[in-house]
Amino acid sequence: MLCAACAVGFSGETQKPQPSLRTIRFGTLPVIQALPLFVAAEKGFFSASGITVELESFQSGTEKDVALMSGQIMGYFGDLLTPMVIKANGAPVKIIAQNFNTTGKRRMFAIVAAPGRTAATLTDVAREGIGAGSNTIVEYLTAKLLAARNISEGNLKIIEIKSIPIRFQMLMSGQVAAAALPEPLVTLAEMKGGRVLMDDAGLNLSPTVLVFEEKMLRDHPNAVRLFLKSVDRAAAFINDHPEEVREIMNRNCRIPEALQKTFAVPSFPKLTRPNPAQWKSVHDWLRQKKIIRNDITYEQIVDDGYLS
Repeated sequence: MLCAACAVGFSGETQKPQPSLRTIRFGTLPVIQALPLFVAAEKGFFSASGITVELESFQSGTEKDVALMSGQIMGYFGDLLTPMVIKANGAPVKIIAQNFNTTGKRRMFAIVAAPGRTAATLTDVAREGIGAGSNTIVEYLTAKLLAARNISEGNLKIIEIKSIPIRFQMLMSGQVAAAALPEPLVTLAEMKGGRVLMDDAGLNLSPTVLVFEEKMLRDHPNAVRLFLKSVDRAAAFINDHPEEVREIMNRNCRIPEALQKTFAVPSFPKLTRPNPAQWKSVHDWLRQKKIIRNDITYEQIVDDGYLS
């Protein structure tokens, strides 16, 4: 009788038990902004919270998105753009937190002129062509950086180079006048003679977010909350012990060997909800480019009810 009573709610209706959860499979990319995830895993913060998390690192955002839509992973780390695209394509996903943005003096993205192009301006390289990936967050950021200098997107020529390592090599060899690059390749390019024409420091243009499939949120809300608390704990640990996590950063975040001892470990804020104005900027750009065909509301893509 006691066991039967445990399965009955106050209304007298039988409550359906939540499916058991053995492991949270979460996709990442080998980039600096994902560092709190790697630290949470390697320092045991996930397991200390009572959850088992397997991080799967993908080499490209496309691979990661396919893995989510095929059910190989339950959630992922990424930029603000891709969740809206896969949501528009029918994938039931929600952004549950923002974990990083470029505030203060920290940069994560820049337009870099090739070595030897000492006199080139942003206007010059925009017209000649900037190496980037079209219809991606990189093209969006490039357009926004140029707009901040009153250079319209109509005056921007994108030279299609999806692969970031190939883009870097083509920049260094002078095959393109400029390229849009993430850190730490921006710093490496400067070391090798490249010149930063503009970066995203202080512009709040480059948020990264944590995403889960809606089924995971519906079936295991407490596990999701514990996941986020573990990531917040890892961010605080990074801020207090930056040198202690340098090896984790070097190993997981594609830090070139020449920078492994000197590249500054970034500070991370507490997890927060994505800024609605930033979301709208990305959404409107996607609609303008016809990458998504229908409007998506903020409430349809963001659920911040799992933050502590």
